[in-house]
Amino acid sequence: MVSVRKRLRALSSTIFQLSGWKRLSLLFVSGAASALAFPPYGAFSVLWLSLPLLILLLDQAKNRAKQTRKGLFTAFFCTGWTFFLGFFLVGLFWIAEAFLVDAKSYGWMIPFALIILPGGLALIPSLLLGAASVFWRTGLSRILLFVLVLGLSSWIRGHILTGFPWNVWGYAFAENLVLMQSFSALGIYGVGILVLLLFSMPAVFFGVARKTAATYISVCVVIWGGLIAYGADRLQEVQQPVEGLRLLIIQPNVPQADKWKPENRQRLLPLYLQQTQEALLQLKGDEETLIFWPESAFPFLLDEEPGALEAIGATLPSGTTLITGGIRREMSDNGKLFFNSAFVVSDKGALIDIYDKVRLVPFGEYLPARSFLQSIGVERLVPAPSDFHAGREHKRIDLKNSLSFQPLICYEAIFPQTVLSTSNRPNFLVNLTNDGWFGETAGPYQHLAQARIRAVEQGVPLVRVANTGISSLIDSNGRILAEVVLNKKGSFVRGLPEILRPTIYVGLGDSIFWGIILVVVSFLLVMEKLLPTRRD
Repeated sequence: MVSVRKRLRALSSTIFQLSGWKRLSLLFVSGAASALAFPPYGAFSVLWLSLPLLILLLDQAKNRAKQTRKGLFTAFFCTGWTFFLGFFLVGLFWIAEAFLVDAKSYGWMIPFALIILPGGLALIPSLLLGAASVFWRTGLSRILLFVLVLGLSSWIRGHILTGFPWNVWGYAFAENLVLMQSFSALGIYGVGILVLLLFSMPAVFFGVARKTAATYISVCVVIWGGLIAYGADRLQEVQQPVEGLRLLIIQPNVPQADKWKPENRQRLLPLYLQQTQEALLQLKGDEETLIFWPESAFPFLLDEEPGALEAIGATLPSGTTLITGGIRREMSDNGKLFFNSAFVVSDKGALIDIYDKVRLVPFGEYLPARSFLQSIGVERLVPAPSDFHAGREHKRIDLKNSLSFQPLICYEAIFPQTVLSTSNRPNFLVNLTNDGWFGETAGPYQHLAQARIRAVEQGVPLVRVANTGISSLIDSNGRILAEVVLNKKGSFVRGLPEILRPTIYVGLGDSIFWGIILVVVSFLLVMEKLLPTRRD
């Protein structure tokens, strides 16, 4: 034990002596390594090294600022920003792939996307760490303060401006089916707090009294055990398929670079119809069939293109319904408004219902600060006559036989805020998307993982339909029951799993997260009085 303590002291001393480029490099590499905890890598054990290391380097920043009597906020801010620059750069590098679809027009923007986006996102936790620096002191309290700051920064990142909750801390559990069940109770932000608590644990071996450290470790062991027990129990629930219904998912695998070429305008609809017809020929029986095509399937306006709906009606056999993505426009006092939409089409080629995407992708579907950005040559990535217009609200679409679904178009599946009320709860979610922008990078896998979590949060199965992949059927526990892999043309037919009872998260939402935050704050307020702190 004495030998271990000496080694820990020596490690702490070595870290405290780092300065200049060595210190910055260690911070950057630690942040970059932390991104490996998330899909598709799932190496969450790396956080047991990277998060405590960040805490120790913040300790060092505090110590040096105390010695110089200045720059405490700046020291914490720079420490955090360097770490999170590495974290977001590795976690989001795949965004550069979108600019290569039309490299001649957009390739010059890649360096800015790889620096400005990660650097901008890194500002949120760094500013909060800077603000928290005045409360930072040796002992367990600084670990809880660290957890509080990073947990709050994730929530803020998911809500500020348009919100971007990509790879928030809870997704470290997104590759483990047992741990994944915790999202049904706590939601993505609540689980994120537990992730931070658990993986910051090794920091208690530095500057924390032994009894206090033992208490914290014991709490972490109880949390781990509770997560495993809850997950294992929830996975015992049986989900039978809905009788008399089958789902046909079509993945056409149209390269993004080809999708909007004028010469392909008349080719894509026949391609979808042929692939659908071939799949339908393999089916037996007369069960009701729901057919799914991906987001913005056509380079034209589906409800205005002459003969398009008629061709669909002529292909669909009786008892089938098509759910597809497409672009539509609407006339208003302000001119023409364009929407990224989901269409429900009957077997007669008639439009049954339409949903307009509520959460649009900045720089993809619309250009913020348009006048300024256009003046420096920046344009949105999605080709359309004008920026897309946001829909009014998320909604449930009712089908035959008392079935209903909630559409989530592409980017919308990353937002837990899309959950509908218990009284308006759908039988399944439908995520229509086009991840063809991102090639064979980590992006499509991360997007799929986040869509799976929406199914677990709500206790509702999810149908994911992607142009180039990954198309999947996911049950209410997050199990992938069927899929077409990335960049492959294909389809599959499956029954729809039954819905589970409303989850705790559906009933309480993010109030659970705020309740955990309140508990952490309460412990912080009384920490020094209740638990001894080692000052050496």
